[in-house]
Amino acid sequence: MTLDGTHKLWADLHRPGISPAQADFTVLGIPFDGLASARLGAAFGPERIRFWSHHLTPFSEDRTRLSDLNICDLGDIAITEPASDFPRVADLVAGLPDILISLGGDHSVSIPIFEGQRRRCAGKRLGVLWLDAHPDLCDEFDGSRRSHACVLRRGLETGIDPQDVCLVGLRSWEEQELDLIENGGLHVFTAAQVAETGMGAVAAQVRQVLENCDAIHISFDIDVLDPSAAPGTGIPDYGGLSMREVLTLLKAQQGLPFIGLDMVEVAPPLDPSEATVFAALKVIMEFIALVKRGSPGSGGASMGRGGN
Repeated sequence: MTLDGTHKLWADLHRPGISPAQADFTVLGIPFDGLASARLGAAFGPERIRFWSHHLTPFSEDRTRLSDLNICDLGDIAITEPASDFPRVADLVAGLPDILISLGGDHSVSIPIFEGQRRRCAGKRLGVLWLDAHPDLCDEFDGSRRSHACVLRRGLETGIDPQDVCLVGLRSWEEQELDLIENGGLHVFTAAQVAETGMGAVAAQVRQVLENCDAIHISFDIDVLDPSAAPGTGIPDYGGLSMREVLTLLKAQQGLPFIGLDMVEVAPPLDPSEATVFAALKVIMEFIALVKRGSPGSGGASMGRGGN
């Protein structure tokens, strides 16, 4: 495919040659799906997300102008052996001065991201907004403690306080997760609860939790969306959130101190229409706009270049 007549990488926001210290956002691809437990394909997510970012314009849906922002895309980091390669990801994230946008990969790639974010927020309260059909709180799955079903459990082990974690969109469970879900102090908002009470009410409760944190990371598994909107993922689970509900949730968090977003489990080979890729891009671009609207010039929290 050619890109004639379209925009440049990341809707014209990528600035070739700049470093993270000069950027508002740093993009990192992690094309690895070796710890997925079902259908593979998420390793192709970063390439397709980047490709279609050329076809977006530098605006959010509410016409927030993004053209004055800078993105540094560091390319992909290869994962061959998680035990030795995940620490390299954690070290890179721990040293970032701006806001991370990472592209998976299966959800296991968020394990070192949590470690890196926890390290660069040492001594601070790191909040997590977890959007996923699954809580990923298993201690071990398929014989691995790094499985994509163990991600949040490993994140909590880095020192993230359960009281600072909000899980939204859950609708699938493993037996070994239930004790933490029911007694672990996490804030759980199921997909059914969203449907019954409305996302506006849920989003307000999420904000009450996260506004007590010094920094916030969003972990976004595309399977939080109903498969009718995002079928290209390893374990689709019906009864999920709509894109409008997701955007309502994000908008309600405007002004909070975000330091990162990871987008995972986008598996292009499982969705020939690539609608799932475009769903991921919608979230990423609206996240960028959310951060901008919450920046000092907009009367909100700081962003980028030392704003964390």
